[in-house]
Amino acid sequence: MKIEGVEFPQAVKDLAEKTGVKLPKEKMMSGPTKDEKERLRECLIEAAAFYKENLKKSEKAMLYLQTRRVPAEIMESFMIGFAPDSFDATYTHLLKKGFSRSEIQKAGLGIQKDLKDDRMYDRFRNRVTFPIQDAQGNIIGFGGRTLGEDDAKYINSPDGPLYNKSVALFGLSHAKEMIRQKKAVILVEGYFDVLAFHRIGIGNVVAVSGTALTPQHVAILKRTAERVLLSLDRDAAGEEAARRAFLLAKGQDLDVRALRLPVGKDPDECANSAPEEMHKTADAGGVPYIEWVISGIVEKKLEKRDALAVILPLLSVISSAVEREDALQKTASALRTTVTALEDDVRRENEAKELRNRTQDTQKVLSPFSTLELLLGLFFVYPHALDVVAELLEPDQEKALPLYHALKALALGERDKITLEDLPEQIREYASVLALYSEEHFGMWSDDLARSEIRKLCLKVNRDVLKKKQQELIEGIRSARGAGKKMEEEKLLTQYQQVLKLTSMTK
Repeated sequence: MKIEGVEFPQAVKDLAEKTGVKLPKEKMMSGPTKDEKERLRECLIEAAAFYKENLKKSEKAMLYLQTRRVPAEIMESFMIGFAPDSFDATYTHLLKKGFSRSEIQKAGLGIQKDLKDDRMYDRFRNRVTFPIQDAQGNIIGFGGRTLGEDDAKYINSPDGPLYNKSVALFGLSHAKEMIRQKKAVILVEGYFDVLAFHRIGIGNVVAVSGTALTPQHVAILKRTAERVLLSLDRDAAGEEAARRAFLLAKGQDLDVRALRLPVGKDPDECANSAPEEMHKTADAGGVPYIEWVISGIVEKKLEKRDALAVILPLLSVISSAVEREDALQKTASALRTTVTALEDDVRRENEAKELRNRTQDTQKVLSPFSTLELLLGLFFVYPHALDVVAELLEPDQEKALPLYHALKALALGERDKITLEDLPEQIREYASVLALYSEEHFGMWSDDLARSEIRKLCLKVNRDVLKKKQQELIEGIRSARGAGKKMEEEKLLTQYQQVLKLTSMTK
């Protein structure tokens, strides 16, 4: 790209020199390379093979899977394994296979418990393991079901270069062809629920991995599916998960239906007790989710106020006029009211939702820290993105300036982590506060998302710096004009025009 006949990077340098804006030294920006990701994939493949071998050696794990009625062919197809009940057996095995400490940690297989302690221990211990694959069948992480008394019955790989729980769907690589054929996907809660449907010969089924359904999940499913069949647990958590799934999927114009399983609290139980009836129910295609909710309201004999609290948010996301009219009529009939009155309530629900969204946006603005401070704090949470600090214009916030310079100096070397000991003593407490706040509010991002959001913040900070420079120049122009200093006024006007061009480059 050229500006006034000059390549973009050089144009930025020229304009910065003319306007007195300090630009950082050039530094190549990069995330994990293709080769690095390939090494992590190989590490996960080796771990899956290690877990499979250990499953064969563990009578306890094999007995558990037999009690869950998982046949050998499904164990093989889904590469189910067992992580031994050992502090570091997986870590030691992978080291012997040539993988580095850093690779094992980035693959989500090893954990360093204490920054002051160099020991690494296995993330998955005494757990049945389920490799989580992307749509192409590449392993990107693991889920693990404990065979002990751990507080967490299930755990998953952490977000990293390969695994992102907001995108990953367990069973997708097995299900994608059947989803494409049927134009429908069955959404369940857990690993054993996916296996349960496969046991009865139904393959177009997926489960979220370690999180609630997200808009990214829905977007992935929408590529091949027109209908989502919800087969979630029959408890309060399952009902809430179904409601959220409807809001997200219907918001993207998918047909959302509920599968009423004949027996059991979840698909796994139903497959054990009534496999043939379960197959027939799935083949029937379920009932429209709104109708399922309405029938639940009637069965529970909810008061109108409680019923409206349940149904109005669901009605408000239906974009099709025909579908909305049908849903309104059925809801009005169940609540013994008129469609007109119900439409008024839906309108008020939409207005209230807009108000809540505006309030949330305001609350985001009311952060106790500036955008620059949030950005600097995020580098401690996501040190792999520290190279982005090289894109940051020198800030004018006196309190944050020493931390900016310290991080910029640290960015010159490749680092897997940043500790407070790396910083000058006089700014450690300040940096600690920013790091803790960023960890608490933004600590669940994937590496790719973190880099993207950090870059956005960097652009905003740069725009703020340039905006303040504009204001300073405007005041200088007015002062020079008032004092009759023509040459100084013209010089400042030229600088102001150049700052405007720099600002346009940051958009």
